[in-house]
Amino acid sequence: MARILVVDDTPQNLKLIELYLRGTEFEVVSVTSGYDAIEQSMQRSFDLILLDVVMPGIDGFEVCRRLKNDPRTAFVPVIFLTGRMGDESDKLAAYQLGAVDYIQKPVNREELVARIRVMLRLEDARSRLDRENAALRGQLTRSEQQLAELVVAFEGLKNLSQERAADPAPLVLTLSSDLVIKSFDQDVCGSLGQLSVGAALATVGEVAARVVEIIESGLASAPLPLVDDAGDERELLLVIRRMESGDVLLLLRDVTGERRVERGISDRALLDMLPESTEEPAESAYRMTDFMGNSPSISVITGNVARLREKRSTVLIYGESGTGKELVSRALHFDGRYRNAPFIPLHCGAIAPELIESELFGHEKGSFTGAQSAHEGLFRAADGGTIFLDEIAETSPSVQVKLLRVLQRGEIRPVGANQPRIVDVRIIAATNRDLLELVREGKFREDLYYRLEVVTLQLPPLRERIDDLQLLAEHFLHVGNRRHERTEAPVRGFSKGAMNRMMAYSWPGNVRELENVIEGAFALDVGDIVHESDLPERVLKGSLGLRPSPVQRSGSLSSPSLAQPGEQTVNIRGRREAVERDAILDAIRDTNGDKGAAAQRLGMARSTFYRRLKELGI
Repeated sequence: MARILVVDDTPQNLKLIELYLRGTEFEVVSVTSGYDAIEQSMQRSFDLILLDVVMPGIDGFEVCRRLKNDPRTAFVPVIFLTGRMGDESDKLAAYQLGAVDYIQKPVNREELVARIRVMLRLEDARSRLDRENAALRGQLTRSEQQLAELVVAFEGLKNLSQERAADPAPLVLTLSSDLVIKSFDQDVCGSLGQLSVGAALATVGEVAARVVEIIESGLASAPLPLVDDAGDERELLLVIRRMESGDVLLLLRDVTGERRVERGISDRALLDMLPESTEEPAESAYRMTDFMGNSPSISVITGNVARLREKRSTVLIYGESGTGKELVSRALHFDGRYRNAPFIPLHCGAIAPELIESELFGHEKGSFTGAQSAHEGLFRAADGGTIFLDEIAETSPSVQVKLLRVLQRGEIRPVGANQPRIVDVRIIAATNRDLLELVREGKFREDLYYRLEVVTLQLPPLRERIDDLQLLAEHFLHVGNRRHERTEAPVRGFSKGAMNRMMAYSWPGNVRELENVIEGAFALDVGDIVHESDLPERVLKGSLGLRPSPVQRSGSLSSPSLAQPGEQTVNIRGRREAVERDAILDAIRDTNGDKGAAAQRLGMARSTFYRRLKELGI
């Protein structure tokens, strides 16, 4: 809701303007002097000021001049509203001071409200353009820096190209059919060793012997790396031509500079210097910010986010706790054109039911016990942007009614307020419960459900995209190394056993649980590799092969004394595989041979299930 400051020394005029603006989307604050206007502007932010010209103390022109000279209020639109019968010079003076409009009294309600709305829309457009220009300036600066780096890189390649052009002509060496030297350029000796006509090439030296091996292999050409007398690495290209007479003609060309150019062009560091495109990436190239995963289900989510991020449509996100619903909501907001507008997340279950209405919609001063001042609420704070309502199923029926009003008409009514206020907020809601089932049970409003479910996104649990687990785990390792300052002795990865245990676990807490498991390993001073012993007991017991019932059937895993000294590790591994084999066979029998259902029953990815079938000889 736009807040308007009305400045007039006549109480009747103030009362009239307040009546004009009552019932609109504007909040009105009134003062009776220029000094009060300046003081209020320093204490609170206003979206527009209606200013009288003739006032005691300092007049409206002086108030406008002071406001426009202060960076805190310079961009607040000022409309002069005066009954002074002056000439055009007054209007010109007002515009020169920075006013956006000059209205002569008396003015009717419709004209006043229309002019205010027009000026607020213009100011909103100007503000948006300023934000976009700032973003473009930053992008231009980055592009200029990248271009400068690219020019330097190409200068380096240009020098390498000149080196290539300066490479000498090929050297010639002629051999008989039995590889005896018949003739040679004298400079060949610098590469192959001391040559003499009539000598067998294989006896000349180590490099010449390598040349003989290449000839006998039947190759037509091959690289020949060398180290010259100065210790510099060189590379020759050996070209072999067999003559009709049976003689062998060898051509040796120094390609050292050429290979440097080729390596320079393919260098990934050079490619990274290419400036980013200023155009929006194609949908297929879009990646959600901060959200990781390459599985097919995540690709579908990414494609939907790519289409929705530039729009203002309401989105409902379904997913279990810990699947990344807030990350997706942030991508919907920050990866789109409204990234510079406010984004406010709220977990609806984390606030007491009696407070959530005030938190969302605000309240007036004195509207309830403890309301010592007015509170604008999250919807007004998010005006022009996005509000993310996590676990929306936790809201009360009264809050649901008010949310429906926001979705239908963009109206909110603060607690204790007499008039509604208009906001432009995109709502992204999330839940881990079936809202339609709650509607059937009478616990969620049906009309709100259909208003929310404009577009739905279903986030898969981690167990259904287990192929992403290694990528996520390695990311959390990197984060943990940085957070725990493990720069000298970083954690480099996972043992095969630890990764197998993690892949076999069902992860009821999803990605958040995975992150906490790895954070727990860092907290307990894990070594450079995460082993099975570094994982929590629930992961080990919940993984295939260490479930309580199979272990009890085997009855031997917890008894290391059964193994002879030196055999304990081998026996335990064998027992674990036996337990795992029994569990797989039981699952296959229970599902009547349906291997896909058996894998799902065991909480394993199909790829892991089939790999273990092969490894265990099932």
